[in-house]
Amino acid sequence: PETVSTDYDECDELYFEEISTERVMDIYEHEAAFGVIVSVGGQTPNNLALPLEAAGANILGTKPSDIDKAEDRNKFSSILDQIGVDQPDWREMSFIADAK
Repeated sequence: PETVSTDYDECDELYFEEISTERVMDIYEHEAAFGVIVSVGGQTPNNLALPLEAAGANILGTKPSDIDKAEDRNKFSSILDQIGVDQPDWREMSFIADAK
């Protein structure tokens, strides 16, 4: 982002806002944006892909449903099982006491 914020050939506007569905939609609507790119920027934008799509944003690039399949460990593991790709044993736990 620092390169973008100092290079006026890259962007016309720069926002310093929290990254949430509400703020992104506020900016999306204010700018009358054609779309939103969520597949760069890490975990937070990846997690916002489905909520942004549900809120009416046009998601550019990878489809939110495909991002979700890759980010959700259970869904991803199921896909690997379906196509026969070996993976280490793993479990999802909610409590430290469950990790034995």
